[in-house]
Amino acid sequence: MPMQNFKQPRSTGVTLVELITAVLIVGILTTMVLPSYQETTLRSGRAEGRTALMQVASEQERFFSNNNNYSTDAQPLANPPVETRDSITALWQVTVEACDTGTIANCFIATATAQGNQLKDSCDTITLSNTGLRGATGDTVDECWNR
Repeated sequence: MPMQNFKQPRSTGVTLVELITAVLIVGILTTMVLPSYQETTLRSGRAEGRTALMQVASEQERFFSNNNNYSTDAQPLANPPVETRDSITALWQVTVEACDTGTIANCFIATATAQGNQLKDSCDTITLSNTGLRGATGDTVDECWNR
C-alpha cells in the first residue's frame, strides 16, 4: 500500500510574537510623537489668543477714533457693547481695562486669559496695550508671542 503524503495546512494568521512586536513599535512611536503634537496644539492655541487680542485692539482704536476715548468692553462696537470676548474656539477669554499709568480715556490693556485645554500651556495670560506693548505671564513674552 502506497504511503499517502499528508501535508500540514499553512497558517496564514499572525503569530503572538509578531503581534507583540507591532504593538511595541506603535507604543514607541506614540511616546515619541504625542508630546510634539501636544506642543504644536498649544502653540496654535496661542496664535488664536494673539488674534483675539489684535481684534480687540483694532476695535478699541476704531472706538477711540469715534469717541476720543477707549472702552472697558472687549467688544466696544457691538450693540450693546460686550464686556468680555472669547476667542474662536473659546481657548482664551479677553478683557480690557485701563493701563497702569492712565485712565481708560487715554490708554488700555487687553488681556487674554487661557481657558479649557489651553490651561496646559505655559503662557497663562498674554496682553496687548494701545501702544502695541506685548506682555505675558507664565512664560517669557518672546515665547508667548513669537512661537
